Amino acid sequence: MTLGALVSGDSAPSQGALSADRTPVVPDPPGEVRPRNDGRWLRTGADIPQRYRHLIIEAGTMCDVPQVTPALVAAVLEAESGFDPTLSDPARDEYGIARWTPRVLRYYLPPARQKTVPTPPFSPEDSIPAVGRMLCAIAPELEGVPGDPALNLAAGYRISTWRVQRQGPELRRIQPYLDRVRANLERYRPSPPRS
Repeated sequence: MTLGALVSGDSAPSQGALSADRTPVVPDPPGEVRPRNDGRWLRTGADIPQRYRHLIIEAGTMCDVPQVTPALVAAVLEAESGFDPTLSDPARDEYGIARWTPRVLRYYLPPARQKTVPTPPFSPEDSIPAVGRMLCAIAPELEGVPGDPALNLAAGYRISTWRVQRQGPELRRIQPYLDRVRANLERYRPSPPRS
C-alpha cells in the first residue's frame, strides 16, 4: 500500500519524517486490565477473532480521543489484513495484522524498544497496541479536517496525516479502503443499549 514515499502506518507528524533522535509523544498503555469484551466496547458476535479482542480493547481505550475506539482499531485491522497476523508483503515492506513497516512500527512500540528498527514478523501483541498509540498520537493533527473524524484517522494511518490534511487525490485513491473501514465500523460498534 504505497502512496508516494509512505506506506501503511507511515504517518509522520506534519513537520516531516520522524528521525531516530526525535520520537512522537504517545500515551503509555493503561495500567489497569480492561475486560476482554463485555459488549460495551465491541459488538458481540462480530467477526473479530476472540484472541485479539482484549488487545483491540486496550488499543482503542488508551487515550481520551472520542474517535479512537476499539471498533475503529478493529475496523482498521480488518481492512489492513483481514486479521491475518502472518501477513507478509516484502515488496511494500508491510507485515503482520496491522501491515506495519518496520521503520514506523519502531516509534509506536514501548519507549524502551524504540531504539532499534524491529525485524518482522510482528506479533499481534506488538502490532495492535501500536495501532492505538499511533491513532492517539495523530488525532490532534487531524482536528478540524473536514469529514468523519474516525475515517480521517483511518486515512491518516493508511497514507499519513499531511495527505489527509491536504484533502488531495490520495484520499480518492484510498476510497475503497475507507469504505471498508466504514462498513467495519458499523459491524463492530457495540449495539446501542435497549431502552
